Amino acid sequence: MVAELAGRLPADLNSLTPQQLEAGWPAWIERHDKAIRTRLERGDEDTIVNWMMFGTSFTTKPRAVLGAVEGTTAANREVVLQKAIELISARLDDLVTALANPGTDERRLFARALFEKKGLTFATPAGRDGVREYLTGAVMRVAQEQEQVDVELGATSGSDSIAEFVQRSRLFRTRGLSLDTSLIPNYAIEQSLAEMKKRGLLTEGSVRRIAIVGPGLDFADKDVGFDFYPQQTLQPFAILDSLRRLALAPAASAAGGPEIVLLDISPRIIDHVTRARARAARGTGYTLNLPLTRATPWEVGIRKYWQAFGSQIGSPAQTPTSKAIADQAELRAVRATAASVGRLSVVNLNVVTDRLDTGAFDLVIATNVFVYYDELEQALAMSNVEAMLKPGGYLLANVAAPALRSLTIRPVETMTTLYARAADANENILDFMVWYKAHAN
Repeated sequence: MVAELAGRLPADLNSLTPQQLEAGWPAWIERHDKAIRTRLERGDEDTIVNWMMFGTSFTTKPRAVLGAVEGTTAANREVVLQKAIELISARLDDLVTALANPGTDERRLFARALFEKKGLTFATPAGRDGVREYLTGAVMRVAQEQEQVDVELGATSGSDSIAEFVQRSRLFRTRGLSLDTSLIPNYAIEQSLAEMKKRGLLTEGSVRRIAIVGPGLDFADKDVGFDFYPQQTLQPFAILDSLRRLALAPAASAAGGPEIVLLDISPRIIDHVTRARARAARGTGYTLNLPLTRATPWEVGIRKYWQAFGSQIGSPAQTPTSKAIADQAELRAVRATAASVGRLSVVNLNVVTDRLDTGAFDLVIATNVFVYYDELEQALAMSNVEAMLKPGGYLLANVAAPALRSLTIRPVETMTTLYARAADANENILDFMVWYKAHAN
């Protein structure tokens, strides 16, 4: 890999001779593991900025959308910009007030703890002003990063969709590692699994051990800012649900599985899943809230998936309701059984720098994960994933991996899944799911 990427490696590797590289590689991997983990805090900060802009639980103000300031004239743009600044400022004030008196709200307690870790305080007016100043800077940073993303995407504008997909595949390589997630990408995974079964690539009952890299934690929906329910991890339950619906996993009563192992470096994810498993050991299930925004013109397939979700892992549950939320979204909730939760385990593992030595997986899932890594990091991650797969096992990922001869995990198919169709085809909401086969050579 290093030979193939010569000239495109990080600066501290490009200058080394092969002998120096071999001698220094273990220390570099150790340093790089730590460097990747430090990006978690910036990702958490991004999550709080997103929550401040979109959340509804701490304010009655309208949502504030970055990049939506438009007008036909310079004067109009200035008016709209000023209104946007005033709205963001008002939402920021409301959030700081909420964090000063967090009560038992888990999101407020998390955000407050993050700021206090940075030496900020809520005890005095001056301290709260410091929090406002810090948050304002964070909003500006996020806006600048989004502007850079838009510039990179603009470079592929007008090109074919696959070229744009490749460009998007490393789009967040310099950003914080965000845990934000949603249910929708799991529809693309189910579509891929169904097609793989149809083609005979996967057979009934054959998927016994599954790894999910970066399962995510739903803190506040990025599109609408839903935060009226407890934080939740969705993908582990979505994968279990799909495998059972497609009869790809052993029967629920089978002693052999399926076993789902979550691979993550975030203490938040590890703690969340560990506590869910402890509750399941006492017979308590796991509630999944599934709001579906009314404003998005979802495809029929998405709606059917949303309506059927959870039928294989639990039963319908009550949803928190209010007129304001009901006006924005259709609501469903599912209570996953304690036995379903018991199928999950979690391991603290950095997929770029490490791999599991025990047991091989039939299937690995990684959605919206590799996009946060550069070319070398993606190559290392793909190599580690392949080492954890059985020969002929599959990785499903919505990313175009580096095309390197030194990687023997190979793409078999790229499947396009449409989520919502807009009037302008360029604004369609869709995903590309790539099926990679391990040891394809």
